[in-house]
Amino acid sequence: MNEELDVEGHLIEIIEEDSYAEAASHRISDKITAYIPQLLDIGSIKQFKNLFYGERTKVDETIRVISDFAQIEIEIVGETKWIVVDVYIPEILERVNEILAEAELEMRQTSEDPIKLRGQIPAPNDTELTVMLDGLDTLASRSLSAINAVKGDALSRLRSAMDKEFIEPLDAKEAGVGITRVHLEATEVIKVLRLKKRVDLLGRRFQISSDEEKGLMPKLEEEKYIEIEVTESLESVKEEQAAAKAETEEPEE
Repeated sequence: MNEELDVEGHLIEIIEEDSYAEAASHRISDKITAYIPQLLDIGSIKQFKNLFYGERTKVDETIRVISDFAQIEIEIVGETKWIVVDVYIPEILERVNEILAEAELEMRQTSEDPIKLRGQIPAPNDTELTVMLDGLDTLASRSLSAINAVKGDALSRLRSAMDKEFIEPLDAKEAGVGITRVHLEATEVIKVLRLKKRVDLLGRRFQISSDEEKGLMPKLEEEKYIEIEVTESLESVKEEQAAAKAETEEPEE
């Protein structure tokens, strides 16, 4: 009897009748499980929280890490996303403003004590969008290569087992059919979710770019793909922020 494994809202078949097919199914499923959060990372607004990562400046003739004296938070008001920066010492304000300007963020100071800067997170420009789309294609290609490698390895093991008479030819054939079927399912998942992410990134600018995409478009309306998030929702960011805030406010034992 086959089992279905729930992977981020998508049902990936796990074949239990044969150990070779079962192992391959689980390995392919693992590749899909790893693929989805990487899709979420592309174009994530949470990248702005890392603007100060590795940045240093001089404070009292000493080179200091900027993140020791400044903190970035992402704030969401309705459908608008903002970056809010708290600067704890005025000596680093000039360098903080330089970093924010390099990120093409238009900030304004909303308070002086403590120093607080606030600016709206803009939509990606054409260059940034191209980088995101290239990254998406690279991610999908890498994931397809990974499941292809799993399939190839599994079929090779099957052939070797059959040659050594560890498995009957008929059983090997059935296992091979099952491995191929799961591989095809996973291939569809990767390609449909890549398409869904492209649609999300491009918005109104999206245009079907190939016959393959045209054939995959109806898949986006299937419930299993609707349920899988490939772009962080405002709700998910809010939930993450609320959880982080609650954690910092927990009383020490």
